[in-house]
Amino acid sequence: MRLDPPPKHTMRVHELAKELGWPPARLIDELRERGEWVKSAMSTIEAPVVRAIRRDFAAADPPDDPEHFLDAALYGNSVDPAIPSEPPGETFAEALARARAESSRHQKSTMSKGGRWRPPVLQALLDEVIAQRPEHLHPNGECFGWESKKADKLNLQWTAARLDGLAGEDPTVVEWIRLSGGQRPHLAAELSSAGIAPDEAALRLGYAGRIEPRMDTLYVRFRDRRITRSEVIAAVRQWRGNNATG
Repeated sequence: MRLDPPPKHTMRVHELAKELGWPPARLIDELRERGEWVKSAMSTIEAPVVRAIRRDFAAADPPDDPEHFLDAALYGNSVDPAIPSEPPGETFAEALARARAESSRHQKSTMSKGGRWRPPVLQALLDEVIAQRPEHLHPNGECFGWESKKADKLNLQWTAARLDGLAGEDPTVVEWIRLSGGQRPHLAAELSSAGIAPDEAALRLGYAGRIEPRMDTLYVRFRDRRITRSEVIAAVRQWRGNNATG
């Protein structure tokens, strides 16, 4: 029996640019910087490259068109509930339940303006990233439905990051959200897994771990790929040493 090969998942440059909210020319420049040969907005991009671009520059609210999403199987074992996650012996489902249980300990501390309880991380995403206004404008004082959906999507991304190295309880995660504007939680997970706290990532450090107010924060420079994670770690260690007592 002849088996057909699996379909190749590709995407045109203009399609991904539209998803990111970029002009095609900007995406073409980014791809060429990564060593990808693209001729025009009609050129196709292979799935691994699409994933890398999405990971680094994903929009907060990706389009609902299913044609813009890759098959979950392309993301590897990280999306398979049958594959153990950290700590050893813990399944993805168990880890997710643990993260939700940690959030539930803070139920009494976070209520929405309309009296409806939400997990602290979800509420922070809604108030500080999605709504971005002191008072919600819905007649009953609650958020609009589209705002809630956007916050839910971001909350799923931050929940996944907590299973991928983002340490700390809800207040710490909320600090990362404020620092990052709620975007690209995998970057917070990378720094957190190296023992960097959000207040340390917010430092403006220069030579030898010294405060330099004119420089961008460590997080912004790491986000923009001006410094590596190793350089962030080294700067924070120098700063800690400079400020150690005794």
